[in-house]
Amino acid sequence: MPNMPSWLQRYGTLPRCVLWFAVGQFLINLINTAQFLLLNLFLRSHHLDDPAIAALTSQRFVGTFFLAIPAGLWLRGRCLRWPLVIGAVLFPLTALASLEAVQHGAMGAASWCFLLMGFAGLILNVGSMPMVLRMVSAEKSSEALSLMFATWAAASICGGLLSSVLQGMGQIDLFGWHVVLDEYATLLLLTLAGFGAPFLYARMPDPPPDPSVSKKWLHLHREDMPVLLRSLLPSIVIATGAGLSIQFLNLFFNTVHQVSSSQYSTYGTISNVLVLLTGLMVPEIRRRYGWRGAIIGVQSIAVLLLMIMGLTELWNHLLWSLPLAVFCFIVRQPLMSMAGPAISELTMSYVGERNRELVSACNGAIWSGAWWLAARVFQVLRAADFPYWAVFLTTAVLYFMGTLFYLKIIRAMDRRDDGTHPHRHESPPAPEVV
Repeated sequence: MPNMPSWLQRYGTLPRCVLWFAVGQFLINLINTAQFLLLNLFLRSHHLDDPAIAALTSQRFVGTFFLAIPAGLWLRGRCLRWPLVIGAVLFPLTALASLEAVQHGAMGAASWCFLLMGFAGLILNVGSMPMVLRMVSAEKSSEALSLMFATWAAASICGGLLSSVLQGMGQIDLFGWHVVLDEYATLLLLTLAGFGAPFLYARMPDPPPDPSVSKKWLHLHREDMPVLLRSLLPSIVIATGAGLSIQFLNLFFNTVHQVSSSQYSTYGTISNVLVLLTGLMVPEIRRRYGWRGAIIGVQSIAVLLLMIMGLTELWNHLLWSLPLAVFCFIVRQPLMSMAGPAISELTMSYVGERNRELVSACNGAIWSGAWWLAARVFQVLRAADFPYWAVFLTTAVLYFMGTLFYLKIIRAMDRRDDGTHPHRHESPPAPEVV
């Protein structure tokens, strides 16, 4: 039997608590996957039109946008295990309550449930990366963060396959009960799986924060302000670009290339398999090619593929346009996702431990606000008959700008590593926790 490659063996050396955390995050992401695939269809089956669906589901983004920064300020400098456990309890609980509220026609209650679900997801998002970095040494932070990112791809694959199987079965007789396997049943099953996450989170240790980190809500060190602004600027630009096009890729393929929803789901599943495999290779790529290769290199190729995919609209009457667009779609997402763990590690190292929770919270607010705003801009552009290729090229320009901003951070980190940076915020390596 051939030996596993060394880059894959390193994941086996991670502390057991990180593996438990990854499994818990996988269960939480099953809920996110189910909602991404089926929630809109479930709401439409209850006679909600598109504006009503958008208004209801956007409540999650409202909660994230307005509460992200207060949550980050409150969690900064505190132990994180119990906030994560509480978030892992509230998230599936509010997701389940929202399903039942819609099922029984209580739309007012459903709106509040979606708002609370956004807040619970916010707690999980803000605390997850700082918690992981507290549980591992600096030498294993790349593998730990890559494993966390891989849970989304794994949940997307498993959730998509399970949804397809259940939807294909249609109905089943179980212990004398006739169960219809519609959108509601599938959402319910995957939501119930999420209740296993808090039990796994409760088994984790609770490493103390850096004692030098202030617990005061609005206390910021003066020298941290330019560091924080510099670390968040790429997120603002890239999130806006992504919001313009990435959330509407299914519309692009359906409108331009007449791709059905089932075909698009198949392409997405193939892409997610590649996301999972390539995401695990990120630490090895970073060690071999540095920050520039792991972030600038792969992200630049992904942006180029996005441009080519959009430009296929100009030649959509030719036979090769659809295969080329599908190839770009399948390969672009893994490349763009590969940059995610490296960007998170770079940003968390750059801002230092005392600002990690705050930066995580700000990033959550930025992505929620940018995607909401970009969706409205997309609506205006399409109403004015802007072609998809023009929207995609706008996204590409914003992506390239964000990549250049990351290059500035990489150069600052290089100077810091050389000992020439005037402000060094990084704390000593965290002790290993099993």
